[in-house]
Amino acid sequence: MFVGREYELKILKNAIKSKRPELGIVYGRRRVGKSALLKQAKSGKNCIYFEALQKVTQKKQIEHFLQQLSKQANTPQSMANNWRDAFEILTYYISKGGHYIVFDEFPWMASGKTELVSLFKYYWDNHWKNNPGITLMLCGSIASYMIKHVVHSQALHNRKTFEIKLSPLPAKEAKLFFKNLRSDREIAQFMMVFGGIPKYLEQIDPTQSLDINVDKLCFQKSGFFVAEFETIFKEQFKKTRYYERIVSVLSKKSVSKINLSNELNIASGGGFNTYITSLEQADFIRLFSPKALLGKGDKTQKLVLWDEWLRFYFTYIQERQSIIELNTSPGLFQKACSNSIESYFGNAFEKFCIKNLTGILNALEVNLHDVISFGPFFRQRSRNNPSEKGLQIDILIHRRGNILTLIECKFGLQPVGKTIISEIQHKVALLSIPKNYTLELVLIAAAGITPVLEQEAYFHRILGLECLFE
Repeated sequence: MFVGREYELKILKNAIKSKRPELGIVYGRRRVGKSALLKQAKSGKNCIYFEALQKVTQKKQIEHFLQQLSKQANTPQSMANNWRDAFEILTYYISKGGHYIVFDEFPWMASGKTELVSLFKYYWDNHWKNNPGITLMLCGSIASYMIKHVVHSQALHNRKTFEIKLSPLPAKEAKLFFKNLRSDREIAQFMMVFGGIPKYLEQIDPTQSLDINVDKLCFQKSGFFVAEFETIFKEQFKKTRYYERIVSVLSKKSVSKINLSNELNIASGGGFNTYITSLEQADFIRLFSPKALLGKGDKTQKLVLWDEWLRFYFTYIQERQSIIELNTSPGLFQKACSNSIESYFGNAFEKFCIKNLTGILNALEVNLHDVISFGPFFRQRSRNNPSEKGLQIDILIHRRGNILTLIECKFGLQPVGKTIISEIQHKVALLSIPKNYTLELVLIAAAGITPVLEQEAYFHRILGLECLFE
């Protein structure tokens, strides 16, 4: 099932229709739907789709490459001893006419090295770009390799005509997988477990509840997600030990880089920064800075575990992994998680709202172009002044016209009551709003609000879950 991606499809289809040679780059984490997108876009031109093999010798990789060329170009299979010979054979078939060519999982094809990038650059410069009917795509899931050696490659500098970093689906598009069979609240819960990853959403049976789906997929030995953590980490990173330790800590709390390095006893130098950068590039973690929101205040930056599945895995699955691998009976999810799952969703809801900020902005009739910065805002408790309290705001938006929008996100089962007012007043008092700034107060209440709170007319706007799906 292919849904959404209208913006990305438009970019690809325009490139395919172009009257000039096009070299595009698509990258993003595993399971996010890159291959499906590239296959969905093909139309009007001869398509040759090369899908690399993982962890094979160069000889077998080249043999597989030529087998795919032979099958898709309907020609006898050729032989080649190296990539130069293979590219010579490819050049013969694509030198004229319209062609849409995809190198999928290019990092595997290159065996994680840069030699193939240089050879690719030579053939693009001297052969392939001479055909105005060619659209050639480089695609990969290993974000660190794609960004360093393809996107920012000196060999391909000024040669790419476009790039797409494919992100998880927003709630509006992910909702289509559920075919109007689940409520917005339950879909939000599904997404706070699995995120907007198309491959994950495809595993869900929309005719069944969240409990039944999660129990079957995550807590029984035949479940799709039982070995998913190990799968995605081994494919993404060569050495998983330090990466796993980092995300394990972040699954419990958001911390600064220096505190994280101290807790893990890893020197905060080049190696540690490489781990952090690689996790950021894979969209597994994200760095937030309160100073970026107001231009002043706490300089501390916090690392946040940004991937829903990793957060759920470390919270509920990792410590039960050996039991799950033996379990064949339904009900383990409910027994293990029922006492804490609502609290878990309450904490995850803030991130769900940030990831679907465009829906919130539309509901508030705020133009995205007016937004200067956004994110969670925090200020740590002062060590030198114990009386100075810390501050945590779910979402703070700074936009043109010196306007700040404070957004409180509540996912509880009961309607939000009047007590929320004192909570927000306390936060506003600690925020220290700059002079000549306007502060707007917004509440997102998944379960609605009480009549008493409505009568108070305290908030500028009160939104429901539906805004996140629009």
